[in-house]
Amino acid sequence: MDKPPAPQHQRAPAVGELVVDARRERVGEVTDTGEGRVRLRPPTGGDPWEALPCDVRPATDQDAWRVYRPSRCVECRDIKRRRSLALAAGDLKTAVELTEAMGVHLRLAHA
Repeated sequence: MDKPPAPQHQRAPAVGELVVDARRERVGEVTDTGEGRVRLRPPTGGDPWEALPCDVRPATDQDAWRVYRPSRCVECRDIKRRRSLALAAGDLKTAVELTEAMGVHLRLAHA
């Protein structure tokens, strides 16, 4: 009877690497490893979290696309459009205010 193959040891993900936390079905960027944990943060901002190394795998191009795909949020598009118009008109004050509004919106609506 054949023996099953010996388990292959997975390499620890590198800091800065984009990975998938399979348990939570989330894509994250590695910020730290050690003590049996991998510390992750959302690539587009948000609260960090920890995962077990056995739950983490390298992200594929498709996983990255899930994170960085164009926004379908109507409010995101509106803020981006208004900011672009403000920049085109040279209205830096409004552009900065809209940049701040986008940050608040992203944290509240998408985190």
